[in-house]
Amino acid sequence: MDAIIKKDIHSNVTPSMDRFFNSLVREWSGCRFELAERYGVSQGGREVLVLDLPATGAVVVAPLRHRSRVGYHGFEGRVWLLTTGRPGPVEIELFDVLAMLLREEGIRDRSGEACRLNLQRRTAASVAAVAQVAATRGSARPFASGAPDFIEAESALRFGHAVHPTPMSRDEFSEEDSRRFGHEYGSAFQLRWWAVHPGVFACGSVAPHDVAAMVRSLTGEDAALLAKSDKADDLQLFPMHPWQASRLMLVPAVQQLFAAGLVRDLGLGGPWWRATTSLRTIHSPDSDWMLKFSLDLKLTNSRRVIERHECDRGLSVHSLVKGTLGEKLRHLCPTLTVLGEPAWMALRDGPDGAVLTSTIVSLRENPFRRDESPKAAVLGALCERHPGRAESHLSDLVRFIASQESLEPSVVAECWFERFLDTAIEPFFLAFSEFGLLFGAHQQNLVVGLNAGWPSHLYFRDCQGTGYVREFLPMLREHLPAAGGKGDHVFEAEAAARLFGYYLVINGVFAVISALADAGLSSEEALLARFRLLLERLAARTPGSPTCLDYLLNSPTLGSKGNFLFSLKNTNENTEVTDPLAGYVPMSNPLFTRKPA
Repeated sequence: MDAIIKKDIHSNVTPSMDRFFNSLVREWSGCRFELAERYGVSQGGREVLVLDLPATGAVVVAPLRHRSRVGYHGFEGRVWLLTTGRPGPVEIELFDVLAMLLREEGIRDRSGEACRLNLQRRTAASVAAVAQVAATRGSARPFASGAPDFIEAESALRFGHAVHPTPMSRDEFSEEDSRRFGHEYGSAFQLRWWAVHPGVFACGSVAPHDVAAMVRSLTGEDAALLAKSDKADDLQLFPMHPWQASRLMLVPAVQQLFAAGLVRDLGLGGPWWRATTSLRTIHSPDSDWMLKFSLDLKLTNSRRVIERHECDRGLSVHSLVKGTLGEKLRHLCPTLTVLGEPAWMALRDGPDGAVLTSTIVSLRENPFRRDESPKAAVLGALCERHPGRAESHLSDLVRFIASQESLEPSVVAECWFERFLDTAIEPFFLAFSEFGLLFGAHQQNLVVGLNAGWPSHLYFRDCQGTGYVREFLPMLREHLPAAGGKGDHVFEAEAAARLFGYYLVINGVFAVISALADAGLSSEEALLARFRLLLERLAARTPGSPTCLDYLLNSPTLGSKGNFLFSLKNTNENTEVTDPLAGYVPMSNPLFTRKPA
C-alpha cells in the first residue's frame, strides 16, 4: 500500500517537474544530459538530466522518461541529490532544487531577494495546484472515446503551460476560486450583472454590431434579470465575471460610482458559463459570443488585465480579417477561421472620465454553440501528458481512431500529423509570407477542428495579440488605412520570424511531435522530416516574404521565450516588456541540417 501511495504522489508532481526542468534546460547553462548508470539512480542505459551546483557543492540528477530533440523532455518524477561525503544519492523535492539553484551564479545575480522569494512562493503554489488537480482529475481520459465537445476539451488542459517554472500559479486566486472558476475543474457559473449610467459606460464596436444589443443577447432572456434591468431607469446592462466583480467592489473609484448611483448591482443571472484555458475568457453554448474579461491576477508571466489599446487592436484586426483581405486569406487558407473580436465595453471612473481597464470586457465570436458546435480541441490540451505517463490526450485520440478504422496506431499518428500540418499549420505560414500577418498562434490560441478525430479545421483566437510585418504595411493599408498605427504590433521581418518561430513552431508543432513520439507512436526524427518537407515545399513556391521559412530551415538556433528568467525577475510581460525578443534565449534548431562544405 505504501508503494502505491508513493507512486501516486510522484505521478501528481511529475507534471510540475516536466514544466520546471524543461524551462530551466532552455535557459541555464548548468544543465547537461548523461547516462543514468553513472549516478546509480536507474538501471540500464536510460538518461538523466544533471544540474551542476557548485555554490552548494552538489549535483542534482533527474531521471528522464523521454529525451526530446524538440525541447519537451519527460521526467520520471523523482529528483536525487549527490554530494561528496555521502554514500549514495538522496531523494529531494523540487523546492530543494529551486532553493539551491537560486544560489548559483548566473541565476542569483539576475534578481533581487524579493524576486527570488516571490519565485519560491509562486513555485510552491504552482506545485500544490498541479498536484491537487492531478489528484482530482488526473485520471480523466476524455479523448480515449473520441473527441469531446469544445468546452470539455478546454477543461482537459489540467496542468498549464508546458514549459514554465510556475504553471497554474494564480496570484490572488484561492483554491476555492480555482475550483469555481478554473477551466481545469470545469465548473459552471453565472455572470454578475450591473446596471450602469450611460455617462460612465464606454464601448467600441465594428459595424454592424451594436453593443447594447449584444449585451442583451448575453442575458439568455433571463426574465428575472430583465425585470431588474427594466426597473433600473434606462441604465445600461453590464456583464461582469463574478470573481472580478467582487474585487472591483473594493476599488475606491468603483465604490464612488456605486455611492453616486451611477452603478447598481443586479446580482447573478443569465445562462451558465465555463472558463476556457485562458481562464479570463469564458464560454456558453447558449451565446453567440465568448467573453474575455480583465482579471486582476497574475497568471504565468502577466497580469490578466486588458489594456485599452488592445481593444482597438482587436477591432482593427477584426475589420481586416472580415474585409476584402480576409476574403483573400479565406480563399488561400480555407481551413482557417479567425475568431473576430468586434466589440468591447468598460466603465469610466466618472461621467466622461478615463476608462477603468480592470472593468474591460471584450466580445469574441463563438462558433461552438449548442445546436451547431463542431468538434474541436485546443492544442495545449491535446499535447498534455497524463500524470506520470508517456501517453497524452493526443495519443489517446490516435489510438481511438486506429481502433475505429482498423489501422495501426503508428500509421494513424503519422497521417494525423500530416493532416495537422496541412490543415492547421500551413495557413499561418501563408498568412505571414503572403499578407504580413503575425498571429500569436501558440498552443492555447490554436483550436483544432476534428472530424471523426482527424484534423479538419483550425480556429484561431486572439485578434488583440495579432501583429504586422513592416514590409507589408503599404499593402495592408489598402485594406485597413490605420494598420501599423499607434498601439499596433509592428515588427521587421527578421524579428517577426523569431516570434512566429517560437509561437507556432516551438510552442505548437514541436509540442505535437513530442507528444506523439513520447507515446511511442512515431519518432521525433520521422515527424521532423515530414515537417521539414512542408517548409521546403512552401519555400519552393516563392513566397512574398521568405524570411520566416529561411529562418526555420537555415538557422542553427531558434529563439525561445525565457519563461524561467521572466519568472525569476517577476516581470509583468504584458506591461513591462517593450521588446518581446529581449527575453528570448537560443535553443538548437532540430530542423537545421548542415550543408556539406
